[in-house]
Amino acid sequence: MKLRYSLIIIFLIFIFAGCASDTTRIKRVPDELIPVKIKELKENLIANGVPGEWFDEQLQRDTFHLHSNIDQYFQKSAEKQTDHDKEYDLSWYFTRLNVDARIEKGKTFIESNRSIFDRVEARHGIRKELIAAIIGIETNFADHRQRGSFYAFNSLVSQYIFADRKNFAVREITALYKFSKMTGHPPQYFSSSYAGAIGWGQFIPSSLLTYFIDANGANRDIDPFDLEDTIFSVENYLYKNRLSGENIDDYDSRYAAVFAYNHSDAYVKAVLYIYDHLLDYFHQDEATNPN
Repeated sequence: MKLRYSLIIIFLIFIFAGCASDTTRIKRVPDELIPVKIKELKENLIANGVPGEWFDEQLQRDTFHLHSNIDQYFQKSAEKQTDHDKEYDLSWYFTRLNVDARIEKGKTFIESNRSIFDRVEARHGIRKELIAAIIGIETNFADHRQRGSFYAFNSLVSQYIFADRKNFAVREITALYKFSKMTGHPPQYFSSSYAGAIGWGQFIPSSLLTYFIDANGANRDIDPFDLEDTIFSVENYLYKNRLSGENIDDYDSRYAAVFAYNHSDAYVKAVLYIYDHLLDYFHQDEATNPN
């Protein structure tokens, strides 16, 4: 009876959300199949160790709704249009991201957080300019307007239903459940991108579990919206993907580590472009002002 009640609620929420959404969207899933897919998703999550009661509770939150047009966000992503569809070239991608403006903002960002970057560079020799460049591309250097207009849970459920990303959604909702329990933050705390990427470093939930760390080693205090934690976690991600002070000057090693972060050639080249310019700026500054 409880499951039937939950599915009815989901169906009504979808109808309401559908009426309020963009009328130009392409409906890919008949309304009557949505409760079926929700039930299927729940069964898959339970098989992964996620309590069914937890899943039902999230569905009944006031913050929950489905994004029936979620697939369109993936189809229109700058990386897909550049890398996969070949509709645009790298110069278009750079212009779209306004990389030159991000270089200027990156200088201020590093200078404002110099003590944090000094500490993180001392860990494994990964340069501050590369860590900053990634945060710059991901959230424009932790700009609060880039916090995310989705909730990760809503995005991932929607991906399961509407975007043919079932395995990804099951894996990431499972990770979101575990990370929520580990940190004490409810799932609704984790606003995200349309893809379910969370925080100033845009980690998907499974990457949060694997790579995200507290800057001071206090696991109970991990927060993807804490800038210090984010800087240390991006460094940790790169280090765990075989980058360190020993090979930081090798282009291929830098490329491989950043590509692990985001499997897009255009993305990697934008990050490394910002990195090169920030590196030149700070090295010139250090040469002029050695003390």
